[in-house]
Amino acid sequence: MNKKEKHIIHLIKSKIQNKNPKAEVILFGSHARGEAHEDSDWDILILLNNLKVDRNTEMEYRDELFDVEMEVGEAISTFIYSKEKWETLHNITPLYKNIKKEGIQL
Repeated sequence: MNKKEKHIIHLIKSKIQNKNPKAEVILFGSHARGEAHEDSDWDILILLNNLKVDRNTEMEYRDELFDVEMEVGEAISTFIYSKEKWETLHNITPLYKNIKKEGIQL
């Protein structure tokens, strides 16, 4: 991982942790695999202790990361779930299996 990528990861993690220190932040996709190219986006999973993650909660976290997108000029794709629902309802999905396999906790 180069210096710019490390900086972007630091910004992403800092924004989320400042908003919610208990949130889990996981990088997955091409950046996690070390296969990213110039146009690759940053795939980020955010897991919250909330029982329910509604649209307003999702938008709050996406707004936080929008500032990072503007600063670094790279797209960030976010997936935001409650930890409980992620581990129970989503654990049969290909996305879950993919993130369990290649995800990097930040």
